[in-house]
Amino acid sequence: MDANGFILIDRGLFFVMPVEINTDAAYSLARAISTRIVSGDISEYEGGMKIWKEVIDKLGQKCPDDLWPFKSNSSAIEDIKWNAQQGGNSNERLINQCEQEIMAAAKRLINQA
Repeated sequence: MDANGFILIDRGLFFVMPVEINTDAAYSLARAISTRIVSGDISEYEGGMKIWKEVIDKLGQKCPDDLWPFKSNSSAIEDIKWNAQQGGNSNERLINQCEQEIMAAAKRLINQA
């Protein structure tokens, strides 16, 4: 890593972001993303991925139970989409079920505030 926080990897330059956020910041960000999911500003999948990658992965602790549906359902959708791109089945029914579970988790998280 150089003095600017950059790492040279295979001819690519990457900025290193802080690895961990505290629990209060994580829940604040997760609630903000959940509000965007519920309002329809972003899709359930996009919002779930944001909570997974920008919140859960940066918590530095075990994933809290009330955030787990975002990671598990986004991961399932990601796997289904990948499988379909590789010539496999696109299980729309399962995608819809995962999206419903993300929406329900977003509503619960907003109501906890």
